[in-house]
Amino acid sequence: MSAQVHAPEQEQIDHWLKVARDDLKRTEEDLRTGFYEREDIPLQLVHVGTAETYADLGRAMFLNGEPVEAVREEFRQAARLVLKSFRMAYDPSDPDYVGDRPPPPGRDPGWGELSLAAVSENEFIEGAHWALMGADPALARELAEWYREAPDPEPDDEVGLGYARMLSAELREVEKLARQYARVQMEWCTSRELTELYETNLCTMSQALAGIVRRDAKAFNAGLAAQLEDYRLHMEPETRDTDEEFICDAAVALANLGLFRGLEVTVSHPLLPPGLLIAREPPASA
Repeated sequence: MSAQVHAPEQEQIDHWLKVARDDLKRTEEDLRTGFYEREDIPLQLVHVGTAETYADLGRAMFLNGEPVEAVREEFRQAARLVLKSFRMAYDPSDPDYVGDRPPPPGRDPGWGELSLAAVSENEFIEGAHWALMGADPALARELAEWYREAPDPEPDDEVGLGYARMLSAELREVEKLARQYARVQMEWCTSRELTELYETNLCTMSQALAGIVRRDAKAFNAGLAAQLEDYRLHMEPETRDTDEEFICDAAVALANLGLFRGLEVTVSHPLLPPGLLIAREPPASA
C-alpha cells in the first residue's frame, strides 16, 4: 500500500493543543455566564460542538506523545457529550430534557428546545467512534441504546442510516439484527456505482463493520484497508493542516471494535496509529 502521511511539526501540535484548550475554557465560561441562552443557541448543539473540540484535543495529545490513557479520556469525554445530547432528546429523567419542546414549525430550535440535528445518525456515528477510540465499549453501547432514527430522513441519508443501524445493532450485541443490516448495507454498497465521496467513505466503513458483525477477519481487515486508503485519497480540504489529517477516527474506532470482538488487526497504515489500539481480546471460545 502506497500510503505516505507526513508527521506534523511540533509547532502545529502546540497550536492545536492551545486552540482546543482555549476553546474548551471559552465554552465553559460562556455556559457559566449564560451566553448561549442569550444568543438562543440550543444546549444540545453546544454539547456536540464541544465534543468535537475534545476529540481534537485527544488527537493533538496523542500526536504530542502524551500518555494514551489521558488521550483516551478526551475521546471518552467527547462521547459523553454526544450521549448527553441524545439523553436530552429522549430521556425524560435527564435534568436538561427538551424532548417535549420542539421548536414551532418553520423555525430553527433555540435555547431550551429540541434540536434533532444534534441527534442525527452522523452524531451517533461520531460519538460511538469516539467512545471506541476511548477504549470504552460500554459507553459506545449506551449511546447505541439511546440512538433513534430521525422521523423524516433525507434520501441521501440512506447509506449513513444503513451504517448507523448496523453499528447500533452490533454495539448492542443484537447479532441477528446486525447481520441483517450488514447484508442490506453491503448489497446497497456493491449494487451501484458510488459517485459521491461520502458514499465511498461510508461503504468502506461498512465493509469493515460487516466483517466484524460476521466475525470475518479477512473482510474486516480488507474494509479497514479500504477505509484508510479512501480517507488518505479523499480527505476534505478542512482536514488539511489539522489533527484530523494524521489520524483516521473511523479506522481506529473500527479496529478497536474488531479487537474487542476477538479479531486480529493485520493492516498497517500511517493513519492507524498502533498506540491508539487496544490489546486484542481473546476469542470467546478460548
